[in-house]
Amino acid sequence: MQINPTRFNLTMARLCMTTRELQKLGGLSRSTIARVKHDPSYAPNPKTIGKIAKALGVTVEYLTETEGCYGL
Repeated sequence: MQINPTRFNLTMARLCMTTRELQKLGGLSRSTIARVKHDPSYAPNPKTIGKIAKALGVTVEYLTETEGCYGL
């Protein structure tokens, strides 16, 4: 699964959240966050996606653009 970088960045902006804050809330490395922000081909593992979604207060489906998809 890949995270949509636009949705990721917009959500961070909406929350006025810094990379450092996301690091602390999600227990993530700075390099992981940088890759999500800048590398649309980066596919983090499901656990990492879950941590990011939880820290941002959104669903995994929202971040991965699978909202409304069935049979996943």
